[in-house]
Amino acid sequence: MDALYDYHSKNQVEISMPIILFILKALEGRGAERMVTTLASAYAKMGHSVHILCLEETQDMPLDADIHYHIVPYDKVFSEQDIEPNSKQAQAYEAVAKRIDEYVLSQIGTPNLILANIYKVNWIMAYSQLPNIVNVLHTALSKQFEYQLSDKPRQTISHLRMVYGAHFCSCVSDGARKDLISLLGDITKTTTITTIYNPCDATWIQSKALQKPRIESFGLRDKQYIVHVASFDTMKGHRDLLQAYAKTERKLPLVLVGKGKLEAEIKALAFQLKINDCVRFLGFQSNPYPIIASAALMVLTSKFEGFGYVIVEAQALGVPVISTDCPFGPRELLPVKSLIPVGDIEGLAILIDQAVNNLTNYIVPLNQQLLPNHIAQQYLKFGLLVKQGARQ
Repeated sequence: MDALYDYHSKNQVEISMPIILFILKALEGRGAERMVTTLASAYAKMGHSVHILCLEETQDMPLDADIHYHIVPYDKVFSEQDIEPNSKQAQAYEAVAKRIDEYVLSQIGTPNLILANIYKVNWIMAYSQLPNIVNVLHTALSKQFEYQLSDKPRQTISHLRMVYGAHFCSCVSDGARKDLISLLGDITKTTTITTIYNPCDATWIQSKALQKPRIESFGLRDKQYIVHVASFDTMKGHRDLLQAYAKTERKLPLVLVGKGKLEAEIKALAFQLKINDCVRFLGFQSNPYPIIASAALMVLTSKFEGFGYVIVEAQALGVPVISTDCPFGPRELLPVKSLIPVGDIEGLAILIDQAVNNLTNYIVPLNQQLLPNHIAQQYLKFGLLVKQGARQ
């Protein structure tokens, strides 16, 4: 990497360590945030100067001591549905981008690579004048914006082309990349789009699996339950999961890990289906890995995903996994026998029973190319393309 220069208000300081900057909304316990913290740790171990900049102070996830944490708050006054070019929301986000630019240049320096995560941040950074920005797409845009595309297709497409045409883009699955290209058409005149999978730090996950909380504290027994780890959100398919589970032989209890706005509704559904004695709600767990590692089976029932982080985490722990064949990540991580179409309640119930009765048939080894160092190097290589594109 080239030597960097940090332009502070008083001094020009040469920096020997390349600067990597991650930008995201907040350090909540979701897939995008796990990707950020995992990659940040990898870059820190490689000797880079690593920074995470958030728009909110919410922090559910711990950071290594050598990772620098920053907050640049943004105004949450307007609706993100207001996507007109000169809307109040657009003006507010343009102002946030300016604040981020000023903060980064004065407090961090000029980054070698900026990874902007999640749509809200991607929109804000479309107005940024900072160099070396890569938008990281963690989901399928056509699914994320399904309602807006149906209600205002031209306006939505125009807006998304502005957001994702501003910088190079990396998608966390090949399906998500193809979806982006199919939806937005030829934005490659100004933007290069690639696929870089999310990293999985198997060694770290395995070490966390040996720590607290012990499953006994939840009244669980080793390899005697099915686990589902996801926020209680419509896209995670909790309703389908409970309806399917109610149709199974229920040889093992179902354990749900996560929090979210639909939690009360899903608890009520468990009572309605008369399976509440077989379903356990454990809430959000900052360290879910002991619970995953001791599960007999992991099940993912999402309506759509960009990647499907819990799949590779289960693979790192040697836990069998089955999943809905949702757009787009799971089909790139699991064989066909481990997948069931979204919405097929009967099929999901049958697959759960089959997996419980033949657990070893549903164990898939972790792809070693997903280890953090491999993924970190891929982003660095892509960052060089970003630099070359800026010079042209």
